Amino acid sequence: MIDRYLKIAWFLTWYRLIILNLGFNFIVMNNPKAKEQIIKLINDIEKGSDVEVIAAELMEIRKAALAEEDPLMVKTFRLIADKIKEDESLDFEIEIEVPVEESDDDEEEEEEYEAPDNHLTYLLSLMADSDNKYNRDEIKLYRTAIWDDIY
Repeated sequence: MIDRYLKIAWFLTWYRLIILNLGFNFIVMNNPKAKEQIIKLINDIEKGSDVEVIAAELMEIRKAALAEEDPLMVKTFRLIADKIKEDESLDFEIEIEVPVEESDDDEEEEEEYEAPDNHLTYLLSLMADSDNKYNRDEIKLYRTAIWDDIY
């Protein structure tokens, strides 16, 4: 029984060392100040703030993502700022392509996707809780859709 615990402890120790040496960062945007800024930004958007003010706030929060070394968040903040500047509007209409998964019997199953009332505030709320794996997956979908829309 003790051997089993020693093997588990040994495995966990080496696992942590490998992960740390490879530089993986599983806790991303773990910055309470940045999360507060994102929530404030969502409130500003709902109040109807100016596009330039919102874009400047996005770029300010992007600096926190740079400090956290989270490339997904850094790029997404920049793309959001570029999109609202290009559109000169906070009406953030974007088409999200939800991947189709194949079932065991080789039939494609479409995942149901309900578009939120406001894509921008929804995306920012996902980004405020970016350490959630499922939120990160959805942020990636948005990032790709914004990229395709702009470029």
